[in-house]
Amino acid sequence: MGLAKSKGEGDRWYYTFLPYNVAGGSTSPMIPLFVTEGLKGSIAEVGIVGAISSLASVPANILWGNLSDTTKKRKVFVLIGFLGLAIALLTMGLSMDMGAYYFGNFLLGAIAAAAAPVSTVIILESFAKEQWAKRIGDFSKISGIGWVLGLVLGTIWLQLANGDGSTVAAMRGLFITSSALCVVSVLLAIKWVPEPVKKMERKEAVGEVPAGDLLHFERGRYAPTKIIHIMKVGAKNLSPRNFPSNLKLYYVMTFLAFTGFLTFYTAFPIFLKRELGLTISEVFLVYLASSITSALTYSLAGRWTSMYGGKRVQTVAFVGRIILFPSVFLVTLVDLEFWPLMAMLCALHAGIGFCWANLSVAGNTIVSRISYRDFRTESLGAYNAIMGIGTIVGSLVGGFVATLFGYEATFLVASVFVVSALALLLVLKVDEEPDEASSPHAAES
Repeated sequence: MGLAKSKGEGDRWYYTFLPYNVAGGSTSPMIPLFVTEGLKGSIAEVGIVGAISSLASVPANILWGNLSDTTKKRKVFVLIGFLGLAIALLTMGLSMDMGAYYFGNFLLGAIAAAAAPVSTVIILESFAKEQWAKRIGDFSKISGIGWVLGLVLGTIWLQLANGDGSTVAAMRGLFITSSALCVVSVLLAIKWVPEPVKKMERKEAVGEVPAGDLLHFERGRYAPTKIIHIMKVGAKNLSPRNFPSNLKLYYVMTFLAFTGFLTFYTAFPIFLKRELGLTISEVFLVYLASSITSALTYSLAGRWTSMYGGKRVQTVAFVGRIILFPSVFLVTLVDLEFWPLMAMLCALHAGIGFCWANLSVAGNTIVSRISYRDFRTESLGAYNAIMGIGTIVGSLVGGFVATLFGYEATFLVASVFVVSALALLLVLKVDEEPDEASSPHAAES
């Protein structure tokens, strides 16, 4: 197959990702909750679960992306990713102890990651360059709709359960049903996903796809569903000389920020369930508020980043999270009836989702700008990896702080990490391009 000729021929395969994303949306908030509600584990074990999937996902994204680029094959890795998520969710649904559940989350990070660095490259190889932004935007919208539908499915499914025993059974049933949805994606992908004849290097996409077109929902682990740029393994690609000093400091800032984000998110769903007494379906509603707000904010975030600069956009978003994280705990100090409480929680989490969209779009824009032109692919790939490392550390910090010191301390610690990230961001010059005369290529010429 060469370049797609018509809309019907070219993008039908996008819908193979719809059941896959429904499965992801319907289980993402449930993964930490199943530890405490289904397996009677601790919040520390919730953190370990998040750390395991992130720890597997960071190298897996690099490995699968490099394998795809080396073999010049795309479709097989989409199939591996779909099947990997099916096996991971089935394993979780059937788990009777933490060991099996850890293994399921390892599979989630290690094998389900295969589709992430490939899906967007298929679009780049299937369409003319002038269509890339629109086509990736369309693909992200379909994936986003799937994620939101998954949250709706989880909300309704778990609302039908009554009592602790049937709730756990319903959670297991939702894992198994979501696994079946991934199998549907496998079957559709076998028939519809193309293997483009034209092959390209990822470097060709640098600067061609606006950051706002790649919609990502935040979740309590590092498991992105769409990645264009990956790290190339090799001494030459990973040389410190390839990364300007300003970019290296921005990586430190990113690590601090994502450590804070995951410190918060590791404890957050358990806090909603155990401290505030929400049912699991009501927890899903709170997550739904954030996801919908994020999805509606992405295009606006792209325009704001262009108008005001990535640093200003990220600064405002960081300040928002610094205030919002502890505010979630402060809700417990106010005597509210159920529906006002739910409205407050949804509003706070929607604000957190609003901040996420701005942070995500501005972050990609900043890294692209302060990278050396010839090493932007490597720089953006390293940025993805740093985010993953932050989620590993944050998952562990959140789990153990919540266990030892409680939720209030956890949310404050999360804010402290974000304050540290903001302090570093404020002293960085991230809206200026680096001196290309200092780049390794310039030095060699």
